[in-house]
Amino acid sequence: MNEKPRHWIAYSVMGVGVVAISFAAIFIRMTSAPASVTAAYRMWMTVLLLSPFAMRGVGSAWRALTRRDKVILVFSGTALAVHFIFWINSLFYTSVASSTLLLALEPIFALLGAYILFRERVRYSVWLFALIAVFGTALIGWRDIHLGGTAAYGDLLAVIGTGAAAAYMLAGQRVRQVLSAMHYSFLVYVVAGVVLTVYSVARGYSLYAYPASDWRAFILLTLIPTIMGHTLFNTLLKYIPASTISMSIVGEPIGATVLAYVIFGDAIPRVWYLGAAMVVIGIALFMRAAHRSHADRRVEIMAAEQGLP
Repeated sequence: MNEKPRHWIAYSVMGVGVVAISFAAIFIRMTSAPASVTAAYRMWMTVLLLSPFAMRGVGSAWRALTRRDKVILVFSGTALAVHFIFWINSLFYTSVASSTLLLALEPIFALLGAYILFRERVRYSVWLFALIAVFGTALIGWRDIHLGGTAAYGDLLAVIGTGAAAAYMLAGQRVRQVLSAMHYSFLVYVVAGVVLTVYSVARGYSLYAYPASDWRAFILLTLIPTIMGHTLFNTLLKYIPASTISMSIVGEPIGATVLAYVIFGDAIPRVWYLGAAMVVIGIALFMRAAHRSHADRRVEIMAAEQGLP
């Protein structure tokens, strides 16, 4: 892909990634392993697949990073590990529909982080449309709180995991400016794999005593939502703002919920349809407003560079 691909190519690739990550919750529900073990194998299997392509030049790429960039990279991988631990656990306490729909909170964290860390300004309408999508998820969360039991606890785990995912995405946006997508993905997955493995051992979890069905799920998680999902998003971080990618990922709950209904027979409450509709509308309006906002920002930068008023 060229350094400056056409917007329609970048957004089409992003759509493929959204479809791929929609399968993550399904494969995770098929496992019996602890969340950190499932995520650790997901990371290490991905590292293994990327190794033939990433090993060339990865050492020199790492050494070329500044100390600050290395710290950010390690932070990014750690945030990804934290995301997996909390979000995967949430799927065993609340429904796939609720857990994945609560991922819609990620763009709010990403927008706040982008403003605080990078002074990334956007139109007020971008915030409004993001809030429309998040309000849709609030309908689901409110229902789960009133249901009682473990649903609300699962929702809380999903929210914490979502915050960690936004931190991972924002840190990656910074490092992707100085690392290729392949080298960044390889290194950040190694860091996440190390963190998850150490955490699993510290908790006393077995690293190998799992049935064949779990190993099949580990492989599917590696090939589809990781390679075809997260790795594609890592590539796009150089071309599309982290907040925009985070907002597109809100499309995951729609696909995941439909898949859970077809495969597991999970019931879909009526309020979910209203929340999902608000999420979809919020995504569409957000993407349009965010694109215009960033286009305006590029014009301002070009004008300033040329000394224009």
